[in-house]
Amino acid sequence: MLTRIPNSEYQDRARRVQQELTRRKLDGLLAFATECEPANARYLSDYWPSFETTAVLVPRTGEPSLLIGPESRTFATATSRLSQLYQLIELRESSQPAYPNARLDTWEAVLGKHRIRRLGIAGYAMLPLPVHQRLAAVLGPDSLVDADDLLLQLRMVKSANEVKLHRQAYRLAERGLERVLSVAKPGMTEVQVAAEAEYAMLSTGADCTGYPIWCCSGPNTNQAISRPTHRKIRNGEVIQLCCGARFGGYASSIGRPFVLGKMSRELRRLLEVGLAAEELTIATLRGGILASEVAKKVHAYIREQGYGEYILYGPAHGVGLMECEYPFIETSLDMELQPNMMFNIDIFLGKGNVGLRFEDGVRITANGVEELSSHRREVLNLR
Repeated sequence: MLTRIPNSEYQDRARRVQQELTRRKLDGLLAFATECEPANARYLSDYWPSFETTAVLVPRTGEPSLLIGPESRTFATATSRLSQLYQLIELRESSQPAYPNARLDTWEAVLGKHRIRRLGIAGYAMLPLPVHQRLAAVLGPDSLVDADDLLLQLRMVKSANEVKLHRQAYRLAERGLERVLSVAKPGMTEVQVAAEAEYAMLSTGADCTGYPIWCCSGPNTNQAISRPTHRKIRNGEVIQLCCGARFGGYASSIGRPFVLGKMSRELRRLLEVGLAAEELTIATLRGGILASEVAKKVHAYIREQGYGEYILYGPAHGVGLMECEYPFIETSLDMELQPNMMFNIDIFLGKGNVGLRFEDGVRITANGVEELSSHRREVLNLR
């Protein structure tokens, strides 16, 4: 079983970046990443920073380099696919120790080696001000170019190896869902429910969770994004599980609302509409269709059912090295979908003190989708 992307694919990614740099007349790309947003660095180096931040520098010609903070050399050497490392004070942890005895590299030396004058930045919106200021001081403020779209476009369509890792990530997420549905009972806390899912995924092969997973219940279900609390789950209310695994760097997510004990007619109707909206999304997605066409069709259905006020976004978003990544299937996005794009169908409906999320992974094909998860995709009333 494939457990990680082979080195040759990282080399090919660097070559494709360099081709795009030439087309855009950029001397290099700085792909910035953090512990919570590691995708840019993982895509080009397989390195996931801990505490400190990181970046991959891809020059228009020559080998890419991994840029790290003062403490990460042994960790980066052990995990990165890149052999050339530079340590920079600006990539230190946020508590900003001074490291007076450390021998560190400088931006002048790193950028000067490749004669970089015009630098594209991937991760532009999250680049820390001190890093931006230092780069501007070395290159000049007009030399920094927002190049987020460069990597987003490359990451959007998955390779055969990426698809294989995604499939396994969704299998592991289903293990978490299976465990929760088998053990959930009134009196457990949301934290305890989430812990059951996390243990099931990690004990069967996940690298880690795909994101900080959650269970929320009752009035907490109106939170589109959430964290589990010590609230005890109860009969007759919506309990929402959102769980995902990470495998070989690639993330998954499955969302299921369920009710223990007697379910009210109102709740059942809401769950039926959410489920039907997900199934409609799956049936509509295919290669060649516009993202906006899919979103408009699904949102129209939800409005026809009387739940238009519950719509927050969606009905799907990209998935890859991050659980949620570009592109979103939205009414404003006139992008033609391509085979081997990967999406999480993500139907969130919420209003007042109740909400739900149905979520599953799919791969776009020429004529439809490959479903990566489907376990217990139904109106779940557990007794």
